[in-house]
Amino acid sequence: MWQWDDVRYFLALSRARSLSGAARALQVDHATVGRRLATIEDQLGAKLFDRTPQGFAITAAGRAILSECEAMESSAAEVNRLVAGHDARLSGLVRVATTEVLARLVVVPAAAALMRRYLALQVEMMTGLHIVDVARREADIALRLNRPDDPSVVCRKLGEFAFTLYASPDYVARHRARDSSSGLEDHSIVSYLGAPSWFREALGASRVALGRSRVALFSNSPFVQLKAVADGIGIGFLACAQADLDPALTRLNPDQPPVRRPVWLVTHQDLRRIAKIRLVSNAIAETFARIAPILRNGTRAAEHGTRPRRAHRRVSGDKPGSR
Repeated sequence: MWQWDDVRYFLALSRARSLSGAARALQVDHATVGRRLATIEDQLGAKLFDRTPQGFAITAAGRAILSECEAMESSAAEVNRLVAGHDARLSGLVRVATTEVLARLVVVPAAAALMRRYLALQVEMMTGLHIVDVARREADIALRLNRPDDPSVVCRKLGEFAFTLYASPDYVARHRARDSSSGLEDHSIVSYLGAPSWFREALGASRVALGRSRVALFSNSPFVQLKAVADGIGIGFLACAQADLDPALTRLNPDQPPVRRPVWLVTHQDLRRIAKIRLVSNAIAETFARIAPILRNGTRAAEHGTRPRRAHRRVSGDKPGSR
């Protein structure tokens, strides 16, 4: 008889199409995935995947059981959510998915404050561009820059996160890149590897013409991008709250307001009443609210906030009362 674990391995491999990708999703090593696949196929007496140069391709037999396995996964997730919804303990593991910068600035400080009081609480953070599926319990809480349209999740807007163009003083001097008002024609760019939709939208909202600009470096890490821009490789579209902390970076358009993206706190509707998830969610929201001006403007803009209004408007470009 098939076990639920067999279904998990089958579905993970059907989605990742590689042993290593399925292993990461299941948090095991790739050899374990290979052994489990061989065992499952032996039990069923059918080949579920063909090995191709492009990865594991699902066979006709695999496709025949795929929808049933997905239904089993959905039912298992619903059972877990319903049981977890009655959990009033302020202990155990809470999994949070977010970007690297928001993890550093918001989630880690929130977790640190909680763990001084709740010693049995654990937080697992998954950072990066990959969007985890909250509905399938890949995470309990997610911080996203795009609002999901899944009706089974609950979204809470925390505030806004600012981005703008940065370069090193050396790059500015060498390429006369004082601002981007005339576009980025012939400039070198530092960009995301497989740019996510929110990044493309935010860059488009900056209304900067890329022209014949060349992407000199791709990276899926904002910290690698920041280092690349600071070292003069090119111009980067970076989070202000992070980039403003680095004295080796300068804003290309200091007199213009940055592009701002909404930040959503997302959890499944069946999980939001679980005590430990509610506790972590509220701590994240409170931490975000405490540093909201910095997340919305960056530290350099925030520093100018105490100056007379005329100086503030000249530097930040904000309209009066918009902060």
